[in-house]
Amino acid sequence: MSTPDQPTVMVIGNCQADVYRDLLRTSQEVGVIDVRPVYEMTARDLPRLHADLARTDVLIIQPIRDDYRDLPLGHRQLAARLPTSASVALVPVLRYAGLHPYQVLVRPPRDRSLVPPIAPYHDLRTLVAAATGDHDLLGATPATEQARASASESVEALRAREQAHGALPVSDLLEDYPRWHTINHPDRQTLATVFARILGHLPAGLLSDPPRIGDREPLGATRAPVDPAVERALGLPETGPRGWLVDGAPVPEREIVDAHLAWYAVTPGVVDEGLRRHATRIELLGLMPA
Repeated sequence: MSTPDQPTVMVIGNCQADVYRDLLRTSQEVGVIDVRPVYEMTARDLPRLHADLARTDVLIIQPIRDDYRDLPLGHRQLAARLPTSASVALVPVLRYAGLHPYQVLVRPPRDRSLVPPIAPYHDLRTLVAAATGDHDLLGATPATEQARASASESVEALRAREQAHGALPVSDLLEDYPRWHTINHPDRQTLATVFARILGHLPAGLLSDPPRIGDREPLGATRAPVDPAVERALGLPETGPRGWLVDGAPVPEREIVDAHLAWYAVTPGVVDEGLRRHATRIELLGLMPA
């Protein structure tokens, strides 16, 4: 519960932003204004959201396009509702495929909430196998140059998004091959460093005793396997994991592959969208026949 003399903070974004919000909630020096996730908002939420923004001192937000879901929820549109004295930290959505070169996210236009069963990530090998019928691809491993190119592409893609939006620069954190859990679930070291940079971008003295993540892994409940070939290519120690951990429980990789293949067969449009959206990475990894 905030007090009248405390600065108020609003955080808007995905699971990464949730970590920053939860850290700020542990502080006695700021009050955190709770809001619904943007993707759940409707027109009925706008009056309350606008009222909350009008009393917000600090907005921490990920880039959101103007008129998202046909509502004025873009990050520029929301920032325009702040008091003139407010501060804004625009934080890029982090993606890193260095450890998981075949892992991608696919949001089918007809229903962007669709996710495959068991593990909510797509594997390009499975997508291409579903499209071509070539199940030999399911056992593919990246060549050294492919693994390195995949990691480099992640860095450059994030850097391009930072520059396009004028967001807080954090892409350099990917250059040393951090040990992320999945392509969008950073490890605690990355999250802690990004959080420190966010605070450094905000008014001096906002927090005299900034919260710290400590030894826990806020986004570590689901962890994707790391191929030894990737570790060797990137010069990393052999630390794995070698199998999936989903919500804390081990799941055989073949079980996930079979479930995804079955789901693609009854869920039209997902495979085509995955091939379209990730054509460059598919080519980089040599998954489609010439």
